[in-house]
Amino acid sequence: MENKKYQVFVSSTYVDLIDARKKIIETVLSLYHFPVGMEMFSADDSEQWDIIKETIDASDYYVIIIGHKYGSVSKDGISYTEMEYNYAKSLNIPVLAFIRGRDVLTKPHERESDPQKEKQLNAFIEKAKANKMCDFWETIDELATKVAIALPKVMRRNPRTGWVRGDQVASKEITAELAELSNENRKLREKVREYESQLHSDAPQLELSMIDNDLTLTVDAESTYQEYLPQLCKEAVPLELKDTITTDEIESYNSSLPTDKEVDLYNKKMRLHCNYKNNAITVSPVLRNNGRTFASNVYVEIDFPEFLIVLKGSNEDFFIKEPKLKIPESPISKHKKRLSALMSLENFRMGIFDETSIAIAKPHFEVPAIINRIADLGTVNQDVWVMKEDHKITLRAKKVLQSLTVEYEEIVIIPLTIGTGVINFKIICEQLKEPVVFSRQVTVTAS
Repeated sequence: MENKKYQVFVSSTYVDLIDARKKIIETVLSLYHFPVGMEMFSADDSEQWDIIKETIDASDYYVIIIGHKYGSVSKDGISYTEMEYNYAKSLNIPVLAFIRGRDVLTKPHERESDPQKEKQLNAFIEKAKANKMCDFWETIDELATKVAIALPKVMRRNPRTGWVRGDQVASKEITAELAELSNENRKLREKVREYESQLHSDAPQLELSMIDNDLTLTVDAESTYQEYLPQLCKEAVPLELKDTITTDEIESYNSSLPTDKEVDLYNKKMRLHCNYKNNAITVSPVLRNNGRTFASNVYVEIDFPEFLIVLKGSNEDFFIKEPKLKIPESPISKHKKRLSALMSLENFRMGIFDETSIAIAKPHFEVPAIINRIADLGTVNQDVWVMKEDHKITLRAKKVLQSLTVEYEEIVIIPLTIGTGVINFKIICEQLKEPVVFSRQVTVTAS
């Protein structure tokens, strides 16, 4: 929501970083968000730490500025600044840490004089540096610039609850009720269209059985099937092969390696192949005429959302066949095999080999698996056929007699990515004045 405002908790030691805090608070305000920090706390009967925790609980983001002082220490021996940091991390609030350069010139009141506190400060800095969003600063203006850049980025990447005007937000109850009413309204409209299209008693009543309920599918999570292949350098060659493997062999091997782009394409094809193998569904459309008269020139159009695709003749090899990536054998492996073969021949010549001293390699033939292909062959019976496109299917029947059914060939549907959408159906024939239309919700989630 564009008008959403976020509460940003600004944490730091106070006296040594008072000017830096002031600048960051101004920066947050200039971004049209709400800064909060220790200067916002008023007198209260509650303990100070309870107030701090309540404020962090209500905050969307946490910005910590670390200088050269550890700060006031609680009775547990930990500074309040570090306690605030630990508490924000425990709530999984996005934390942005800005650490002042350790070589910056400082005034006496800006430095830690207590050796124990200095040791704790260094440990705290190491903890903050491990944070994903961590940066360093030297001047206050540099700090303000880095905060102004980092905050909008993290707000886009990790949106939080935030605050909006009360007149712009519907309550959860109203939202749920509207969603339910919209769903009921959609189903009622479908029924009305169905009854209107079959109003006359002599009209056919066509019913398609294929996807009878809302559909939920899964896709495999993002995986890397082949890592990028590093080039071979002379230094990586074992000592015993350095005089054997030539520079030309290394260069020839490196030039034959698949590029990063080819590896990326292979991984993409493998993901599609695995989605077909693991997550595709097969449906068998059946068209029934429940009316008291026949239906002629029947067409059923089925439209799928973009994140589903229909297996057809022009794309089946892309999904069914497992993709291959040609990876050359390295010169190191080749020469090791050659060296092993020479040693075996020498043993044979000397007559000192046994059953295990030489391995006779059996020829290896890679026999491709027999795949049940779904081919778009020429239609044997022209009265009934199926036309497949990437995201659309058209079923055709020249004539469907009353009380009879037409069975179509199986259809394979493959999920491509996660998504939520609608599968739309439309049935038309010469006898119907209006088409029969209905839809099914489809959701694809990551497995």
